[in-house]
Amino acid sequence: MDEMKQFIQFKLGLHDYAVEMSSIREIIKPVKITQLLGAPAYIQGIAKVRDSVVTVVDLRKKFEIDPTDEGEPRIMIFESNKETEKIGLWVDDVVEILESNTIEQVPNIIYRGTIKEIIKTTDNIIPVLDVNKLFSNDVLTWLGSADIELTSKFTA
Repeated sequence: MDEMKQFIQFKLGLHDYAVEMSSIREIIKPVKITQLLGAPAYIQGIAKVRDSVVTVVDLRKKFEIDPTDEGEPRIMIFESNKETEKIGLWVDDVVEILESNTIEQVPNIIYRGTIKEIIKTTDNIIPVLDVNKLFSNDVLTWLGSADIELTSKFTA
């Protein structure tokens, strides 16, 4: 039997996605965000979270996904190898914690740039985002942190 993995399922617009639970530091309610001059449109700005500065990214803007009023918006803050550089992902709703061992590799015909794998549930399939690829190029280059790596707090 395949290994059971835990994921956080969330919504961007009306679409479901997931990330590995081990990559998430915390999930918070929206806080005051300060816009940054000259930032790409998908960088919402920076926020103070527990005396740390978090750069908040809105993937809906990056991938042209229409926002929705359904759900309760949240900011998912990711683990990082640099304590001083945290990235938060604005999502329209956090749906649930999923445990699954029914995980499929991404078919070769699909562009794998940001999709790591696919979770199969009883009535749905949910793309699992690869957070390192998601944030590795343009976001981190803009932040001047190309050497940052999002980490799993459970890696050995």
